[in-house]
Amino acid sequence: MIQTAQNGRKCHALLIYRRMIPSVRLCGYSQLRALDALGRIEYRAVRDRRLRRSDLEWADVAFLGRLDNWYERRIVTALHASGRRLVYIMDDDLLNLPPQISSAAYLGQPAIQDNIRAMVEMSDAILSPSPILLEKYAEDGRLPMRTEEPALEPARFRPHAAGRPVKIGFAGSVDRTSDLEKLLREALLGVRRRYGDRVAFEFFGATPDFAEELGATCVPYLESYIDYRRQLNALEWDIGLAPMPDTPFHACKHYNKFCEYAAAGVAGIYSDLPPYTFIPQREIYGRFCKNEAGAWYDALCAEIDDDAGREARRRRLSVFAATELSPETIGLALFEAHPEIFVPCACARIQALPMPLLKTGNALNQAVEKSRRYGLRLPGVVIQKLSAAMRATREKL
Repeated sequence: MIQTAQNGRKCHALLIYRRMIPSVRLCGYSQLRALDALGRIEYRAVRDRRLRRSDLEWADVAFLGRLDNWYERRIVTALHASGRRLVYIMDDDLLNLPPQISSAAYLGQPAIQDNIRAMVEMSDAILSPSPILLEKYAEDGRLPMRTEEPALEPARFRPHAAGRPVKIGFAGSVDRTSDLEKLLREALLGVRRRYGDRVAFEFFGATPDFAEELGATCVPYLESYIDYRRQLNALEWDIGLAPMPDTPFHACKHYNKFCEYAAAGVAGIYSDLPPYTFIPQREIYGRFCKNEAGAWYDALCAEIDDDAGREARRRRLSVFAATELSPETIGLALFEAHPEIFVPCACARIQALPMPLLKTGNALNQAVEKSRRYGLRLPGVVIQKLSAAMRATREKL
C-alpha cells in the first residue's frame, strides 16, 4: 500500500520515453507539461538512456511512454518494487500489430512483446485516448485513464476567399498510402472529373499512385511532429480526408486526424467507423460516410457545394481546437478525473540498480538489434563480439 506524503508538496510526475514520437507527445507529454505550467504538479520528462537514479528516487508516479525493451523493463521493475505508481501510455494495440504496419517487424518480436506485456502488468493504470484499449488492458485492478490528445499550435481562423479552388487534402505518414488507394481512388477521380479546376488536391506525406491523375501537389512528410503541424496549418485546406480501414487494430486508434484538422481549421470527412464515431458532438464538426466509393463521392460533392456551411464548420473547429482541445484543458481534465494518481507518496528507496551497467547493456543490445534490423554491413566477428558482450552484461545484472 502506498502511503501518502503529508508535507504538502506537489506530486512528482516522471515521464520516461525513448524518442519524442507523436504518441508520447500527444498522450502524456503535453498534458503533464501543461499541468506543471499550471502549478498542479512538478514534472520531468527524461529519455530512457539519460535516466539517473536520482530521477527515479524523485518520482511519485512514472508515466511509461510506450516502453518496450529489456533495459526499460529493468527500470520499471525497480520502480514497481519501490511502490511507485506506474502508468503505461498506450495509443495503439501494441500486442496485436498487423504485419503490414512498419513498426511490426520490431514490436512484433516475442521478446519485445514479452517486455510490453510485463510492463503493462506491473502498471497501476493505463493512459489512452481509446476506450477500446482501456477496456482491453485496464483490467486486474489497473485504472483506466482516458485522455484526449491535444490540438497543438492551433492556427487562427482565416476565412477563405470565395471563388478560389476548393483545396482538398490528406495528411499522414507513408503507412497510410494503401488506405488512400483502396478507399478513395474512385471517389477522388470522380470528383476531379465533375469539378475540374474548381478543386485542387494536395497530399502531405502519403502519396497515392493516382496523385498525378488528379494533378495533385505532393508535400514530403516531416518527421518532426511540431514541423508537421506547422506545415499542415500553412497549407490552408478547405477539406481534409480521413479514411480509416475497418479492422480491430484501426478501431483502437485515436481520432487524431480530427484534432489535427481542427487545429488547422480544416473541415474533415471521416470514415463512419471507430475511432471517429467517438468524436464529441461529431455531426456539427464534420461529415461521416461509409467506406464505399459512392459514399465518399457523395460526401465530397456535398462539402464542395456547401461553401457557407463549410466556412461555418471551419470556424467552429478553430474555436473547438483552441479551447476544448488545448493541452491545458485536457491536462486539467485528466488531473481532476484521477486525483489518486497525482498524489505525493512516501515510497521506499530504489533498490540497488547499477545504472551504468544497465545503460551499457542497453547500448550493446541496440547495436545488435540495429545491425539485424537494417542489415548493416558489420563483420560477423563484430556481431558475435557484441552479442557476447551483451550476454555477459546481462549475466552481471
